[in-house]
Amino acid sequence: MTDAIEAHMTAAREASMEGRAGDARNSWARAAALSRESGAPLLQARALRHLSDLDREADHLEQALAHAEQAAALYQANGQAAGTDLANALRLKALALDGLRRGGPAQAAWKVARALYADAEVEAGVAECDARLAADAGG
Repeated sequence: MTDAIEAHMTAAREASMEGRAGDARNSWARAAALSRESGAPLLQARALRHLSDLDREADHLEQALAHAEQAAALYQANGQAAGTDLANALRLKALALDGLRRGGPAQAAWKVARALYADAEVEAGVAECDARLAADAGG
């Protein structure tokens, strides 16, 4: 079933590159469902991260938050409590929380994401987190 999951992920990436957000979302949702059914939590988490991003861009912030939280939980439950995948999920969670004007929880997510990006030496991630934290502190 991994081949089918990967095929949906490939279709989703292609649809995104072609500007077909609805098709991309459908393919990521199918990949997430197949991953869940087949017991592939890390593939499910990756698909959920992309769903979160698409939902946020479509201003479906509650859905974006739910998908980001599910992705983060899957990473943490499956030995990925450190690293860029979890940092990326927490970044998406923070972005959704910012959009929902939930500053305290957003700041907490930005801080954890920043620490993970720093540990992984992802300078762009650290810089984005620092900018978001500074904006929250100043606003």
